Amino acid sequence: MSTDAMPGAAPGYPMVYRNLMAVGLLGAVYRAREDAATVSAAVELTLDDPTPFRVCRAIAQGIGGDAEYAASTLGEHVQAHPEDEGAKVALATAFLLARDERWKAILDEVLATSADQNVRQAANGVLAHAAARHPARPN
Repeated sequence: MSTDAMPGAAPGYPMVYRNLMAVGLLGAVYRAREDAATVSAAVELTLDDPTPFRVCRAIAQGIGGDAEYAASTLGEHVQAHPEDEGAKVALATAFLLARDERWKAILDEVLATSADQNVRQAANGVLAHAAARHPARPN
């Protein structure tokens, strides 16, 4: 099955892998974690660089209320590559979506130290989302 007609699809990239990615990510969102982990592990084995998929999976699992995948994968990546500010914002986003309080300290650190305008804009977008989810309460 060709994916040439699909927007954004790489030529020769089989549709079955795209479908497996979707199933794995939807399973993470809808808390079918064991099945999602099995499918996602299979998908990762087929990718030259599984990092972008792992970021998507961490966000999906965060939406599903699970911060631990993000902590173990993105957290490990951030420890090994502390200069990767984009990964820090992705980690904070996954934590926020999972309602894990660790998100705030990560974004505070990025906003205090980053000179990268794109990273700062992304971090501010996450803060805006957090404010919309939890509006300030009057005293």
